[in-house]
Amino acid sequence: MANNTKLEILQCATELFLEKGYTSAYVTAIANKLDISTGNLTFHYPTKEHLLAGLVRELCKFQCQVEENETNNDDETPIIAYLLELTMFASVCMKNPNISDLMISAYTHSMSIEIIRKNDTRRAMKVFGKYRPQWTEVDFIMAENIAFGIEYSMFLTENTEIVTFEQRVSSCIDAIMKIYEVPKDVREKIINHILSTDYKNEGDMVFERFCGYLKNAFVK
Repeated sequence: MANNTKLEILQCATELFLEKGYTSAYVTAIANKLDISTGNLTFHYPTKEHLLAGLVRELCKFQCQVEENETNNDDETPIIAYLLELTMFASVCMKNPNISDLMISAYTHSMSIEIIRKNDTRRAMKVFGKYRPQWTEVDFIMAENIAFGIEYSMFLTENTEIVTFEQRVSSCIDAIMKIYEVPKDVREKIINHILSTDYKNEGDMVFERFCGYLKNAFVK
């Protein structure tokens, strides 16, 4: 029963985060919507940041499921999939300020930062390992500290009239690949491939799939 309550709280919090943005969704509003006391809610999730961390964990689980279903047709497929995912989420943030607020909050709160960095380090070792075969896990952790900041900048939407979305994305994903010494010709090929995709509509579809994944997770 306690586990079901936790899932219900996280589901309600997620709905409000998407409806109002993380910043404007208050714990009291979540409790009121569930018709429970604030004390009952904070027993399961002491702070709103704990709710955000719970949502980020589910996103990481979703990413793992997507990875398992990917087909590696060539050596660059894992890199393309990884960077295309960032591009698609950045595109969704550009169109929806509430999702942008949610993603930026995830990249600026300590608990969710820890979850994202751990997950991204695991993925970087898998995706870029062949370009850095001599690296240890510590090396990848240190590299992720840099890549994390670049990823964060992809979700910002300021100055869009000065720098286009495509320019920002190209610069960011190129910088990430440089960290792991992906050759220039491969970087250019990957960037051109990503920008040639229908990443805007695909981003919407992936986000809808993630929302569907959340609903299935919550009803288990």
